[in-house]
Amino acid sequence: MKMFKTALCVFSIGFFALCGIISAVMSDKDFSEDENRSLEQLPEFSVQALVDGDYQQQLDTYLCDQTAFRGGFMRVYGTAQKLMGKCEYNNIYLCDDNWIIDKYNTPKNTEMIAKKLKNIADTSPASCTLMLVPTAVSIYDEVLPAGLDFEVTQKETADYIFSNSGMTNVSLWDVFESEKNDTRLFYKTDHHWTTEGAYIAYTEYCKAMGFEALPESCFDVERVSDSFFGTTYSKALTAFQPADEMYAYKQSMDGITVTYASGEGELYWDEYLSKKDKYSYFLGSNQPIVTIENENVSNGRTLVVVKDSYANCLVPFLINHFEKVVVLDTRYYRNGVTYAVEQNEATDVLFCFNLNTLDTDTAVAGIF
Repeated sequence: MKMFKTALCVFSIGFFALCGIISAVMSDKDFSEDENRSLEQLPEFSVQALVDGDYQQQLDTYLCDQTAFRGGFMRVYGTAQKLMGKCEYNNIYLCDDNWIIDKYNTPKNTEMIAKKLKNIADTSPASCTLMLVPTAVSIYDEVLPAGLDFEVTQKETADYIFSNSGMTNVSLWDVFESEKNDTRLFYKTDHHWTTEGAYIAYTEYCKAMGFEALPESCFDVERVSDSFFGTTYSKALTAFQPADEMYAYKQSMDGITVTYASGEGELYWDEYLSKKDKYSYFLGSNQPIVTIENENVSNGRTLVVVKDSYANCLVPFLINHFEKVVVLDTRYYRNGVTYAVEQNEATDVLFCFNLNTLDTDTAVAGIF
């Protein structure tokens, strides 16, 4: 036993020494595909930063981020957490049936958000509609770890905001509950809804607006990826996690023009399908403003969509009912919703946000 302990100790010291040497000779990486985030770079030394403690903190983060085999270590650790029966790791719920779901925290800004939306509804020259999207933590609650008790549920938060927003409401609870056993509404490795879930939400929006939703048969439903590991997986890397499939509902683009701040483009960005961030296939990730004009529609209506990233795969459905759709992400678009409505002579506004990040999302904070 003593010989075994000695050998294990020698092996561990040698292994981590080797990792340190490899880390020192390897070129620093700018981005982690596994974690889908930028990595800390070697901080610039200054006496002031050393005295303040900032230099030591940045250096510690840098050494952690640039450690050789970091992704492998994280997978081993995450898998160990799951095998030990942990139900929560790195703010992620480790759930049944291979679900990993972002932790839901009690919201603190519900009243402020409702007031902000009410102010826009009262002053906007366009008709305003609000779609608050429940997430997997509410709809697939049967897979959550036992014993979770939410002080305020997503449904209670949505009901309060709906009641006080002064806008036309699109609630998705009933239809999602009725469809969840037949349709995968959310990804198991990502916080977003699936395109199938977005299509169901689109049909509910059409009901609220008095439109006739296009049936699924009008679209070419294409599986664009069978190897999608989303942002939730990036926070809780575990081995043996099955990948998600990702679908797109495509249609003819004849007469449809898509314009980004950088110039003309497409609804779907194929280059992202070979990257970790595959959800950015829809609208090329979060753009400050996207303008889509459809010559096939002649009803005099223009829609402004104020959104978080959930709406990125919803927008391709909406363009079939408006002459122009202007998509704003107010985390990056700084002119304000009112300005965009007036500049585009919009007739309609849709606010679309998911309820897991609504309370802290800077897209909501940027609405004025």
